[in-house]
Amino acid sequence: METTKKNNKALVGIFAFCACAMANNMTMAIIAYIMQSYSNVSPTVVSQLLAIPSLIGTAFAFFVGTLNTKFNVKSLMIFVQAALFASGMMYFLLGGKAPIYVLYVAAGLVGLNQGSMMTLLSVMLSKLFDDPQKRSSVYGICTAIQNIGGVFFSVVGGALAVNGWTKAYMLYFLIIIAIIFEILFLPGGEPEGAKAPAHADAPKQNVGRMPITVYVIAIHYFFFFLWLYVYGSNVSEYIINTYKLGTSVEAGLATSLVTGGGIVAGAFFGQYSKVLKKCTVPFMMGCTIVGLGLPLFCTTNIIAVYAGGLLNGFAMSGCAPYIMAELGKVAPGPQYAKAMSIFSGFMNLGMCVAITVIAFITQLVCGDGSNMHYKFMVGFVGTIICMITAIPIYVLRKDKEQA
Repeated sequence: METTKKNNKALVGIFAFCACAMANNMTMAIIAYIMQSYSNVSPTVVSQLLAIPSLIGTAFAFFVGTLNTKFNVKSLMIFVQAALFASGMMYFLLGGKAPIYVLYVAAGLVGLNQGSMMTLLSVMLSKLFDDPQKRSSVYGICTAIQNIGGVFFSVVGGALAVNGWTKAYMLYFLIIIAIIFEILFLPGGEPEGAKAPAHADAPKQNVGRMPITVYVIAIHYFFFFLWLYVYGSNVSEYIINTYKLGTSVEAGLATSLVTGGGIVAGAFFGQYSKVLKKCTVPFMMGCTIVGLGLPLFCTTNIIAVYAGGLLNGFAMSGCAPYIMAELGKVAPGPQYAKAMSIFSGFMNLGMCVAITVIAFITQLVCGDGSNMHYKFMVGFVGTIICMITAIPIYVLRKDKEQA
């Protein structure tokens, strides 16, 4: 009973962390207003505010697992959210006044949070829940809360930005409340791996080289995320310019449905994962095949595009909790933080290079890197390959302790 009370108390801090973790979605929603403030600067230069968090996040994602051997996970969670708050204050106080390159620093601070939130959240949950199924279910709820928080910041921030885009960043004061909850409710403890085994005959499975399976899972997800990103990075142009199915209103709804699918996947992960079991990841990748196939083959139907967004969001957020549990089996104990760090790093790397890689492959396939039909074809075929290769990785692989 005491343990249950402690876990419930800790969940208050965890959910507070999750609610603000995707606050930077707001910047994507109001980037057009920021461009207006810097009308003397190339829109391409301003748009780098959206790319910098991914770049910094990729580098920090690979590093945060090692950092967790020096500092406990609670301290790191508070640190990255403090960095997120600082970035918002820079936008709020300096936006439209300071040179655009000053805001690049603010965007870089966002990357610390973006690159580490999955790793830190996973490690914190591993401390609280020994049962992998329970841990995955709670992670699913956390994913839903993250997506809901992202929608809140985007919608409310967009409304505030109409009367001056810097006012939208007043919402970042909510992060202070989240940090207070984290300080009060998150458990502390030692950094991962801070204490060596007490006896010579103590288990050594958590010490040494990272299991190759960790890299296989991370690289496999890198490619999946790469193909999945075809939808998010192209749907606006697809709807407005290529097939003329609507305006920015329809494009915004399509993007929002990706988040909606993520909310549904996170909220009900505990239920459907019990049915799918080892087939969870291949099933989710199958959803993405349909999610990319609908806009590929139904180019005159906006409803098909909406359904594709919903399925893609469902698949992305449905994979994460299951993979988190799998990595816990493959790399238990102190290695888990580093394993999640590697996984998160490859995921962020996929986000960084997706647009360039997809354009390059499309150029090879049809001679035109901007061809919308073939971009979706590349993602569609790539995801089919990912689903097939997921079977030996997740379904056929036998669970065993690290040697």
